[in-house]
Amino acid sequence: MQLSKFNALVDLELRVSDPVCAVSASFLAYYLRFGTLAMTSLYSVALVILLLSTLTASAVFRVYEQPIGQRPIGQYWRIAASWSMAFAVLLAMGYLLKVSELYSRGWVSLVFALGLAFMAVVRLVAYRATTRLHERGVGISRCLLIGATDSGIHMIEQVEANPALGMKITAYVRTSYDNGVPADIPMAGSLLELDEVLACRDWDQVLVALPVGANRAINYVLDRMEQHVMTVKFVPDMLGRQLINHRMEDVAGVPLVTLRESPLLGNAWLLKDIEDRVIAGTILLMIAPLMLALAVGVKLSSPGPVLYRQRRVGLDGKEFEMMKFRSMPVDMEKNKTVQWGGAQNKTVTRFGRFIRQTSLDELPQFLNVLRGDMSIVGPRPERPMFVEKFKGEIAGYMHKHMVKAGITGWAQINGWRGDTDLVKRIQHDLYYINHWSLGFDLRIIFLTLFKGFVHSEAPPASSAPGKPALSTVTAAVEESR
Repeated sequence: MQLSKFNALVDLELRVSDPVCAVSASFLAYYLRFGTLAMTSLYSVALVILLLSTLTASAVFRVYEQPIGQRPIGQYWRIAASWSMAFAVLLAMGYLLKVSELYSRGWVSLVFALGLAFMAVVRLVAYRATTRLHERGVGISRCLLIGATDSGIHMIEQVEANPALGMKITAYVRTSYDNGVPADIPMAGSLLELDEVLACRDWDQVLVALPVGANRAINYVLDRMEQHVMTVKFVPDMLGRQLINHRMEDVAGVPLVTLRESPLLGNAWLLKDIEDRVIAGTILLMIAPLMLALAVGVKLSSPGPVLYRQRRVGLDGKEFEMMKFRSMPVDMEKNKTVQWGGAQNKTVTRFGRFIRQTSLDELPQFLNVLRGDMSIVGPRPERPMFVEKFKGEIAGYMHKHMVKAGITGWAQINGWRGDTDLVKRIQHDLYYINHWSLGFDLRIIFLTLFKGFVHSEAPPASSAPGKPALSTVTAAVEESR
C-alpha cells in the first residue's frame, strides 16, 4: 500500500473516531449519571451542539494537520485545547440561553473527562498500530536518495530513527556534492548513471538532497524523471540555516519557496490577538486587589515611582516601554554599565527581592498586552543596545522578533531564564515560533502556573557548561526573565 493512501486512511480514521469518541463519552456519562442510555431530547440537543463545536475547534487548532509520524504527546495538547474550546462553546451557549441549570454538572464533567481520555487513547493506539505495520513493511514508501550531502545523511538518520514516518531509504545515488558515505545504505550508482538506476529498480519516492545552487544537477535529475512515474521531493542542503514557518506556494503559476515568515498572519494573527486581550483582561480583573497591594508594598519599600519602565525590542524590531513593579532603588542603574545576568548581585529592596523571586514584578506587563505591545506567550524582549550586539553573534537571534514579545514563553518554562544559556533560549524561542498554535499557547500558559513563577535568580548549575562563549557574548543585557 502506498504511503499516501496509508496516511489518508489513518487521517480518515482519526477524523471519524473523534466524533465517535464524543458520542460514546456522552452516552457513557449519561449512563453513569442516570443509569440509562435513553438520552432525553434536552441532552441530545447538547450533544449535537458539542459535535458541531468539536468539528469547528478541530479546524481552528489544526488537530489533523500533524506531521506524519509525530508522537502522540505532540498531539495531546492540541486535542485538549480543541476539546476544551468545544466545551467552552457549549457552556457559553447554555449560559446565554439560560438553560445551563437544566443540565447535570456531573454529566458535563464526565463527558469532558471521558471524551478527552477516549481521544487520547485512540491516538496512542493509532500511533502504535501504524508503527508496528510500518516495521512489518506495510504502508512503507521505498525511497531513492540522490546526494549524500549533509542534508541527505541527516535525512537517512531521521528516517531510520522514526519508523512511524513510513519511509525507508533503500539506496542512494552518488554525486559530486557528497560529503560522506551513508552507513548501511547501498550505492545504486552515480548521477550520470541515473537512467540505468531508475530503470532497474522500483522506488515510490526519489529524494533529491542537493544544494540549492546546484541548478544543473537538479535540472538533470528532473529531466531524467520525466520518463518515470514516481514522487520526487527536494531535500535542500540547508542544514544550519534557521527556517521559520517555511513552505512552498504557487504565485501566479510561479513556484515560490518561503524560507522565513511569521506564523501569525491573517486569521492566526486575529486569533492570537483575541486570545491575548481576553486572557489579559480577565487576569487583570482577577488580580486587581493583588496589584494594588503590590503597588503599596513597592511604595513603602523605597521612595520613587511604583512602576519601572524600560525600553525593550518587540515585534518587527520596534521598541516599546515594558512595565514592571520597581524592585530596585531609584536611579540604581544611572551612570552604571548595565550587564547581562548577575541578577543575584543587583541591589534590590527587600520587598523587591520577594517580587522578583516570585515573578510578581512582571504583573504590570498584562497592561502591555492590553496595549498591544506584548503577548501573553512569546520570546522575552531585550534592551535595544544588546539586541544590536547579539544579532551579529547568535544565529537566528533577530528571528524571535517575528512575533510579539511575551510575558512567558517556551524557553522560560523549560528553565532558560535569568542567567542561563542565551543560545538555548533562542533555540526554544524559534521552536515556539515554528510550532505556534493556540493549543501550544494554552499549554505554555498552563505550565507557567507550575514552572513559571517562583525561581532562583542564580543560574542553574546545568546551564553553566552551555554558556555561549562569554568571551563572545559578554556584555551585557539586563536579565530578561
